[in-house]
Amino acid sequence: MKILIVGTGVDAWMTAAVLATAARGVAEIAVQETAPPAEDQRIALPALRGLHARLGIEVGTPLLALRHGGAVEPFGDTGAALEGLSFHHYWLRARADGEPAPLEAWSLTAQAAARGRFAARSADPRSPLSTLDHGLLLDAVAYAQTLKAVALKAGAEVVDHRPDADLVVDAAGEPGDWIDWSAWLPGGARLTGVESRVATFAHDTPLKAGRRARAVTGNVVAVGGALAQIGAADGGDLHLLQTTVSRLAALLPTGPAAVAEFNRLTALAVERARDMAILRWGVLDAPPEELAWKIEQFQSRGRVVMYDEETWPEGAWTHAMLARGVVPKRWDPLVERTPLGAMREMLGRMKAVIERTAEAMPHA
Repeated sequence: MKILIVGTGVDAWMTAAVLATAARGVAEIAVQETAPPAEDQRIALPALRGLHARLGIEVGTPLLALRHGGAVEPFGDTGAALEGLSFHHYWLRARADGEPAPLEAWSLTAQAAARGRFAARSADPRSPLSTLDHGLLLDAVAYAQTLKAVALKAGAEVVDHRPDADLVVDAAGEPGDWIDWSAWLPGGARLTGVESRVATFAHDTPLKAGRRARAVTGNVVAVGGALAQIGAADGGDLHLLQTTVSRLAALLPTGPAAVAEFNRLTALAVERARDMAILRWGVLDAPPEELAWKIEQFQSRGRVVMYDEETWPEGAWTHAMLARGVVPKRWDPLVERTPLGAMREMLGRMKAVIERTAEAMPHA
C-alpha cells in the first residue's frame, strides 16, 4: 500500500511519523512538502506525551495550566472523587456555606503554578504528587523537525512530485465541502505568553471556523487544519490532529466500512473539540445541541455530560464551565450523606496537604 502525505509542518510530519511507525513493512509512506513550517508555538495536552513515548521522543517545555480571561484551568486532578462523586459537588456545598476559596485551591497543579514550582507526576496513587499532570509548550519548527526525523528513520521518504498513491493525506489544502461554524466561533484563540508555566490567551484571531463535511472523500483523507478550523491554540487543535492521525493508523480507511467509521468518529471528535472552544470564548446565545445539553445539565445539577470521542476530561469541562459563569444551581444530594461540619473539615485538610506539597516542590 502506498500513502502520500501532502502538506507541511506539524500536521504533515506527525501524520508521517505515526503512519511510518505503525505501518512499517505494510505501507510505503511518502511526504510531499508544500511550504516551510510555520514559525510559532504550539500547546499540547498531557495526552500527547503518550504518543511521544510511543515515538521515542521527549520534547517541549512543561505547562501546568491554561488561563482564559481571569480563570486558571489546571491540568491534572482537582480534589479527589469521594464516595463515587466528583469533587466539585463537595466544593459547591461548601461554597454555599461561605467557602471563599476557588476550586483550583484543591488542584496541586494550580497551586504549584501559583508558587513557581514543578515536579513530575508520581506513579504512587497514595502520594499527592499523583494528582499532577502537565501539558507542553512546543516550538512548531523544532517539533516538526523532530517528527520528521522519526518518520524518516521509520522508512518515510520525501518526494518533490506527486506520485500515484492508494491513499492521499491532505495536511495542507483548503477545505471544499465546508460546514461553517463562524456564528459560534467568530475568532480563534492566540497564545499571548507563558508565566509560571501557565499559558495565557487572547481570543481575537481571524478564523473561518468549521469542518469538512467528510474527512474522507474518495481516496483523500484530511487531517489537521485541512480537516477543521476551531482556533483552539490551547491544545485542542493539536490533540485533534493526534487523535485523527491515530485513528487513521488504526483504520486505514480504504474500504467502504472503514471510510464510514472513520468519517463518523472523526466528525464526533471535531465537534467535541469545537464545543470546548465555544464554551471558552465563543458565542453561547444558541450553542450546538450537544453543548447546550451539557451546559443545561451542569447548570441544573452539576453533572458533566461526557460524549464519545471527547478531547477534554471531565475536570477540564468543570473548570471551563465555572470560568464562563456557568454555575450549578444545586449539588448532588448524595454529598449530604456527610455532615456539613465533617465535610468542611475534610476539605480543609485536603487543601492544607495540597498547599504543603506545593511548597515543598522544587522551583520551576
